[in-house]
Amino acid sequence: MRRRPNMTTVSTMIVSLAAGVGVGCSPSDGGSSGDACSAITGYKATTTTPVSFAAEIYPILSETTQTYSCGVAVACHGNPATPLNTLNPNDPNAKRLQFVFPAPDPAMARAQLLEASVNAPSMMRVVPNNVGQSFMAYKLSKDRTGLACVNMMCVAGASIGNNMPCGDIMPSLDADKFSDANRTKILDWIATGANP
Repeated sequence: MRRRPNMTTVSTMIVSLAAGVGVGCSPSDGGSSGDACSAITGYKATTTTPVSFAAEIYPILSETTQTYSCGVAVACHGNPATPLNTLNPNDPNAKRLQFVFPAPDPAMARAQLLEASVNAPSMMRVVPNNVGQSFMAYKLSKDRTGLACVNMMCVAGASIGNNMPCGDIMPSLDADKFSDANRTKILDWIATGANP
């Protein structure tokens, strides 16, 4: 005869496990990132209108005329996606997310964003309706305080970048010049369902 587990014990274990795999908010690479973590995990959309990836987000990610854009042709997500990596610039196994394709393809870019992160494989790049569980949200912080929130989730050497183990912030060039309006638009897109 099999014995049924105590439901209180099972519930406690599930809550503990969920807390363990969830995104932590303690700074693990120095600095005080608690406020940054709370801002991301508690993010509320500034709009109730769903944000369109193709019309509103893809143009931000694929912009190639600004040095601080995500789609700069020679950096990070361009075509070809050439890494800004002084540690190992010729790594044939480096995985890069490409936003600028031979022909513009918002659907393909969005599909890639809905996959698991390379740097933090237990996290998705984007989780529709959940900014706090979306790795991209932490990469969008103006400095490394956002990535410090998920540092324990990252795997050293999983991806390219000059900052390990979580990689570089986004955009990695002149992040301070990337507008707050663009950051908010991307976070709102995630929070309102990561629509096509």
